[in-house]
Order: sequence, then C-alpha cells, then structure tokens
Amino acid sequence: MALLAGFWLDAHLTQKATQRDLEYVYRRALGDMTGYVSGMDQTLEKALFTGTGQTQSEVTAKLLEQSGGAKAAMAVLPFSQEKTERISRFLSQVGDYALAMNREGENKPTGSNMTDNISSLRQYARKLAEALNGIQARLTAEQADIAQAESLLNNVEAIEAIPVLDDDVDQVAQEFTHFPTLLYDGPFSDHISQRRPVALAALEGVTQEAAQEQAANILDVPKEKLEFVAEGGSQLPVYQFRCGSAMLSLSKQGGRLVYYKQAAQAGSKKLAYPAALEAAQTHLSRWGFSQLRESYYIMTDNLCAINFHSLYQTPDGQEVICYPDLVKVTIELEEGGAVEVDASGYWMNHQARQLKGPSLAQEEGAGAINPRLAVESASLALIPTPGLDELLCWEYHCTSADGREVLSYVNATTGREEQLFLVQRDEQGILVN
Repeated sequence: MALLAGFWLDAHLTQKATQRDLEYVYRRALGDMTGYVSGMDQTLEKALFTGTGQTQSEVTAKLLEQSGGAKAAMAVLPFSQEKTERISRFLSQVGDYALAMNREGENKPTGSNMTDNISSLRQYARKLAEALNGIQARLTAEQADIAQAESLLNNVEAIEAIPVLDDDVDQVAQEFTHFPTLLYDGPFSDHISQRRPVALAALEGVTQEAAQEQAANILDVPKEKLEFVAEGGSQLPVYQFRCGSAMLSLSKQGGRLVYYKQAAQAGSKKLAYPAALEAAQTHLSRWGFSQLRESYYIMTDNLCAINFHSLYQTPDGQEVICYPDLVKVTIELEEGGAVEVDASGYWMNHQARQLKGPSLAQEEGAGAINPRLAVESASLALIPTPGLDELLCWEYHCTSADGREVLSYVNATTGREEQLFLVQRDEQGILVN
C-alpha cells in the first residue's frame, strides 16, 4: 500500500508539474499574441499617415512581422477550430493587405478606398487586443487554470464581431498568397552586437579603487560607505557598487556614470512636471552631463521618467537634437530626488560629430508629408537607423483633421520620409509609438 501510495503521489505531482508548465506556455503565448495584435493597431494607424514609399515599405514589413508573430502565438493556444479560422483569416488579411497598400502607394499616398479598408482592419485589431487584454487580466486576478483559460479564449465575443471586409480585400489576399518572404538587414546584424561605446573609446581605463572614489563623489558620501559588488557589462564593461539601498555602475573606461538605481519609496506627489524637469537637470549637471535637452516624459506612481538627448549645431548655427545620445532620468515627485538614471545609450553613441547643414530647405522637405497632415512646426534632428547609422532629418510635428498628432522625419538630404511616429499626449505625459 505504501508503494502504491508512492506511485500515486509521484504521478499526481508529475501531472501537477505538467499542468503548471502548460499554463505557463499558455500565459506566455497569450501575452505574445496580445502584444502583436496591439502593435498591429498602432502600425495600421501609422499606415494612414505615411507620406512616401519608403515609410510605407517599413510599415508593410512591420505588419507582416506582427501578423506572423500573432499567428505563431495563436497556434499554441487552445482556441476552437472555428475561432482559429476566423482569427487566422483576419491576421492573414492584415499582412497581405499591407503588401497591396505598399504596391499601390509606392509612388503616391494611399488611396481613399485602401484607407477605408485599413481603418476597418485597425478597428478589429483594437477590439481583439482589448479582448485579449481582458482575458489576461481575468486569468491573473482569478488564478485561473487551463480549463478556465480554454473557456475564456473560446468565448471572446470580439471574435464573433469580426468586420466583413469588401471582396477586394480577399482578392488581394489571394493575389499575395505566394509573395516571397521579406528579408532585410536590420537591428539584428552582427556588426551591431559587436559595437563598443564610442563615447568612451578615447578614455583611459580606471581601477576599481578609482571608480569607487568617483562613485562616492557622485553620491556625495565617503568612499568607505560604498561596497564593491561585481564587474559586469559586455559591450559596456562596468564596476558595480552598493551604498545602502542605492546601486550604481561606472564604466571601466573613464569611470563615467552608466546606471544608478535607488530602491526608495516613491512617496506622495507634490511636484508637477516643471519642477521634476528642473530637478532632473540639476542632477545631470552635477553628474557631468551638459548640453542636453528633454524630449518625452511619463508620470506614474508618483514618479516622473524623462528622456534627455544631446544638442549640436550645424555650421550655420541651426540647433540639432541627437536622439541616439539618450539619458533616461526618473525623479520621485515628493522631494525631487533621482531614483534611476540610465546613461548607457549616451555612452554607446555620443561622439564629436561634425554635422553639415541640411541640403533641403524646411519647405522642400515638407513635400514628403502626407497631405492628410498639417505641419505645425519643424526642427532638425539626428535619428538612428535600424543598422545604427545616423541620419540628419527634418522633424515635422503634424496634426490630422481629427487632431491626431504625428511626428514625421524626412531625410534632410534626399527628401525621403525615414520615420513616422504617433504622439500620445495626456495628463501622464508625452510619449511616441
């Protein structure tokens, strides 16, 4: 009896472990699918505002990636056959229709008929994303098991509400069924993973003791209060130190502050954004960062995270914001203390650039903007490419007829639209997608 009880217990524990592993797989796949479908919503909105064939091609590649990723994640989930067919058909239409949009709009803005179809696809992507987010929230709140997860997935009303698109969408899907897979050289290229921090290349290496002394100066404490934790980093080697609840990393070359984290409570919200910005600028100046300008920020949980970038000037005196040189600072809104600083992007990219002025005037570059957008303002910006090159662009802040804010980046030499972002502005801050 003891032996049988042992076998039963072993089988029971094995079954529980298998069930737990399967639930983890479901949760992971559901999260991936939700992320891809949510991303499709934003990318489809961008498709409405593309101004040139170049950006339409980039949007097309992104939609193909997102629709393919969503289908792969969906294949893991226990959807019924009926639900699987409906979702799979929709995801295929998104990818295939993106190709048709790219072909038709290669030399002109997207036509009104295609715009209507893109809006229909986006409407369903949003509904499906909301439904999937709701399922995730319920599974987390109710600590659901596999059976409940399957029940929730197969009772998503949004799947039944899939819009019936025009016949031309299905016709396009059939036409592009055998379209070859897109290959591109992007951020996963080997040369990127081998890159070293250009801002530190000319600096001398420092010892652990020298770095500890510099860390003490940054925190304004005696160096004896700092505890050496470890060495770390790959492309950006650092010394890591601890002081009470604070952790900070300094580069082995030059002893520059790379990362700082204060494990402190956020407290109550007493400061508005202007005061938080002033506090962040004061901290950056004290730590040796100069010639920086703020861009986007978000306020949440009584914390304010702000992005800063370096500034340059062209030979004729025009100011250029350099987005690759990124420093992220998080301020607690009770007293204005810094709780986190990440300067790794700055040290990886910052350099003594010799920027030439734009070949295209501001008015000429605006010719690449989609006619549905009205240009509100323009300035010069240096942006990174997927391959980590840098391009001087005109940054156009635009609005659509319904008030949607859009940022368009037009190459200041070729006049080609290189990037397109949607601006999200609310009481919490300003972000771009």
